[in-house]
Amino acid sequence: MVDRLMEDRIIQRLMRWAERQETVRAMLLTSTRTRPDTHRDLFSDYDVILAVTDIHPFFEDRAWLEDFGQVLVLYRDPIQLEYGVERFAYITQYKDGLKIDFTLWPVEMLSQVVNAPELPDYLDVGYTVLLDKDGRTAGLRPPAYHAHIPGPPTRAEFENRIEEFFHEATYVAKHIWRGD
Repeated sequence: MVDRLMEDRIIQRLMRWAERQETVRAMLLTSTRTRPDTHRDLFSDYDVILAVTDIHPFFEDRAWLEDFGQVLVLYRDPIQLEYGVERFAYITQYKDGLKIDFTLWPVEMLSQVVNAPELPDYLDVGYTVLLDKDGRTAGLRPPAYHAHIPGPPTRAEFENRIEEFFHEATYVAKHIWRGD
């Protein structure tokens, strides 16, 4: 799978960009594009974590986002505390259709994640280290791919859903007949 990722022109572009940025110390790709059991298509976005020496310049000046194309729409996640350090995200839609969700961490947060007893869900869904200038990702646990997978319902929950379905299904015919 890593070979297939490395053939991706967007991944190559991201890696070249990160290699040139002195403040970017590591880059991880997460989510759908890193899961061996999921289908990717032209709507699959790129979920990228950048571990940087200081997140604030990236937050205060968005010009760096234009390195990947003309920004069409941008959602700016506010700076939040996680693992006791500040982090933020930019959800970026480009004019050419490319969508990249950038999450920026200070390098201290990467160390916290490496030393945590388990991976956070957003890494357990799958991740690939694309760049690590300082060897900081060496201790990351491999993903188990268990995040966001619901457990089976209890018998009572299952029966409740079946009853609810058949109850609500009777309304379909009523609404069709009434022209609702």
